[in-house]
Amino acid sequence: MPHVTYDLPVPTRRSTVLRRPVNRSSSRSKSSSSRSSSSNGSISPPPPPVDAPGFLFCVELGLVVRSRKHNHKTIHDLEAELSRRFRQAGIGHMLASKHPLHGYGWDDRSWVIATEPCIRSRPSDYRFGMKFVSPFMSFIESGDSWQQRLDTVMAMLNENFELTTSHQCFTHIHIAPVAGYWEFDQVQGLAKSALYFERCLDELVPPYRRNSIWAKSIRNNHYFGSLSMIKAFDRVDTSPPSFLTLPAMMNWCSKSSPTGEALGRGRYKDFAHNTFRWNFQNIDPVDGRGTVEFRQPPGCTTIGELVGWVQLIGCLARLSCGHDIDPAAAPKLKSLGKWLMYETKFSNVPNTHCLKALLKQATPVTSVPGVMPGADPEEITIEEDQRLKWEANNRNLVMEQYRTLMLIY
Repeated sequence: MPHVTYDLPVPTRRSTVLRRPVNRSSSRSKSSSSRSSSSNGSISPPPPPVDAPGFLFCVELGLVVRSRKHNHKTIHDLEAELSRRFRQAGIGHMLASKHPLHGYGWDDRSWVIATEPCIRSRPSDYRFGMKFVSPFMSFIESGDSWQQRLDTVMAMLNENFELTTSHQCFTHIHIAPVAGYWEFDQVQGLAKSALYFERCLDELVPPYRRNSIWAKSIRNNHYFGSLSMIKAFDRVDTSPPSFLTLPAMMNWCSKSSPTGEALGRGRYKDFAHNTFRWNFQNIDPVDGRGTVEFRQPPGCTTIGELVGWVQLIGCLARLSCGHDIDPAAAPKLKSLGKWLMYETKFSNVPNTHCLKALLKQATPVTSVPGVMPGADPEEITIEEDQRLKWEANNRNLVMEQYRTLMLIY
């Protein structure tokens, strides 16, 4: 995404949010009221089903890949074998290198295979940084068809290739309403969940993904870092009803931070950037089309890990659109887990053992006095500096998929 500089307003009083006309206003009100968090952050008896939109999702997998049968000396040779294995398994796919321009033979029903410059390759060991972008799939659908489709791909990859991870590897999950556009209150709800549950979700990832320059903290970004949770929520509630302003607030980066320095020395203003735990920069500021991206999970090499993360983000997105959070209550992972498991039942999500396993392996986060978790580090390595520049110029393959799906050219 291009980097755009904004001047963010500092809200002084609550404003009225203008929304598209919808038919769920009364039911949303009841749902929000009945599902509000209690003062101690716990959840009482099972809440009623949430009145939320359906969501599409897309997965980006960034992994270190090596063939099990061939010692490929170049990434192009590895790409060729990957393409052959996908074809033999009957999985629709495209090589991004063969489709340099969006719209040229693009198929939104196929996986996209691409090199990933942000992941260090080791040609001497025949290992290369690769990215796999799924088609968009419906989170709520009969049976477990999307899980079966992901399983087919992961089984084929693990059978024919060694999949390993490094600190640069990732699993990014993009979500977008089935309707094709976001309502502003939906983005507000997801923004509040991103702020409120950030420390809970930190417990589910390895320590290196809690302080990664690729998945920085929103709670401690340059805009929200000095605010209490109550004041942070008030900022979200009172921001102008704009798909330009709210995403900028969520992904606000300091011009003097290492990320700011890497992306352009001499910047005279803070700016919005996508390398946060949640990326809201893909939302079109005019009509609300686009995706919200959760960037924090490490690279997934098994189907169980991948399905667990998709289930978590899919259920969290639905609940964020129909649940009011009390910012004065302390967030707790145990309560969030119950909240998510209720939603899997209401949404008829199968194989919930994947989500349970993800929640079970949580590791508490120890706070360090005077240190803001997940904030831009005081300094970054020369390699990280270079890879941030590469990432800024990298193709946004997910949005190419999305625009093709939505017939936006």
